[in-house]
Amino acid sequence: MFQTIQVDEVFDMNKAMASESHPSYWLAQLRKADWQYLLEFVNRKLPLKTKKQAMAEAALRHFEFVTCEGRGEVWQVWTETRHETDRVLVIQFRHSEADWSRGLPEFVHLEKNEPLGLVNIAGRLLCKVK
Repeated sequence: MFQTIQVDEVFDMNKAMASESHPSYWLAQLRKADWQYLLEFVNRKLPLKTKKQAMAEAALRHFEFVTCEGRGEVWQVWTETRHETDRVLVIQFRHSEADWSRGLPEFVHLEKNEPLGLVNIAGRLLCKVK
């Protein structure tokens, strides 16, 4: 279910997975600020001048990932996972009406009762702290 992802699966085009069902597809869409957010979630901080790939490598050491098709699957996996750990974060990728090829990441904390999106969601990724 949850997978550990290596940095080359995200940044090396020869190893990257093109399938939307693989977490590396969605992780490749994260911006530098998103990698910083993931590091802050596990109480790690790197200097702002750190390169995006180095931030990603540091963040990937702390997480396991799984993609979810819909809101129901997100709730099911989250409910099952929170018995193991309460450190789970959802990243949903919302696309604009004009550009359906890429989604902008939004972080959702289900334990704080933040809502999952209903419209324009291209994909969802659950991030579990190891």
